[in-house]
Amino acid sequence: MSKRAYLVKRFIQSIITLFVIITLIFFIFRLIPADPTSMLIDSQLSKKDMELMRADWGLDQPLFIQYLTYIRNLLMGDFGRSFSFREPVFNVVSETIWNTVVLMGVSLTISILGAVFIGAYIGWKRGKAVEKISVVFALSTHALPIYWIGIVSLIVFSYWLHLFPTGGMRTLGYEATGLFAKYFSLDFLKHLCLPMLCASLYYMSYPMLIMRTSMLEIKGEDFLEMSIAKGFDEKTVIRHCARNALLPIVSHVAIMSGFLFGGQVLLETVFTWPGMGRELVRAVMNLDYPIAQAVFFLMAVMVVTMNLIVDFLYGYLDPRIKVGGKR
Repeated sequence: MSKRAYLVKRFIQSIITLFVIITLIFFIFRLIPADPTSMLIDSQLSKKDMELMRADWGLDQPLFIQYLTYIRNLLMGDFGRSFSFREPVFNVVSETIWNTVVLMGVSLTISILGAVFIGAYIGWKRGKAVEKISVVFALSTHALPIYWIGIVSLIVFSYWLHLFPTGGMRTLGYEATGLFAKYFSLDFLKHLCLPMLCASLYYMSYPMLIMRTSMLEIKGEDFLEMSIAKGFDEKTVIRHCARNALLPIVSHVAIMSGFLFGGQVLLETVFTWPGMGRELVRAVMNLDYPIAQAVFFLMAVMVVTMNLIVDFLYGYLDPRIKVGGKR
């Protein structure tokens, strides 16, 4: 199979996957035995007024018609109108999405880079003290709930040592005059540090253990024995080993990428970070279908796209892998 044919095949599979996910998202929310209008309508409103509001939201139409309308709007880039805020979903979530992308993007980047370098090193140093300490630390960090790590971090670094703010994205009363002042000011960075460090430590543990295990498996390969026999220095041998050990990490990154738009609900709640995670919880509690559907859709697009990219990165990282999954 040629590369172009494989690309077209994987692209079509990704589109079908997204279509299935979109359909599931739509019908799962409609299975909830509650009426979104019940969250907003005053009990003193007449039945006629309630029906008018349902008609305005399109909830009076048959389910199949609602589904077709939902698909048509998505194809046009329209996520609908929020039931709670009475305005387009994009206007509601645009700022919170960027808040989450900044927090989770930086955190996941640090965690993946740290996991690759530390995991490769401790995998090569099998049996050494540094490997044993790192494994215990990684297992402990991964076993602890992220909200517990966040709460302990707040107690130690915010309430005891007074090094970081207790939550939020900026100090009360501070108004950003532009994009740079909003995301690159000293005040914002001070608020970003603690949740970023908590997320980085939590998400670093699992890929670090994956990288270590992968390094241990690759260490016995013939090509590494040949490199050592040819007299290559240790750094060069480790680099060759790490490149082949990266494959499981690349797959894990594709799964983690969903947090870029979906955020981390517990982390954002503990640190009162105004991101997509908190907005998603609020939308589900208020039965605000359009916002919840938009968030899950963005998460699905991110994960499916990253998996598509990963398929082609495999061929670059390991030349033995050919298109179509054959070696």
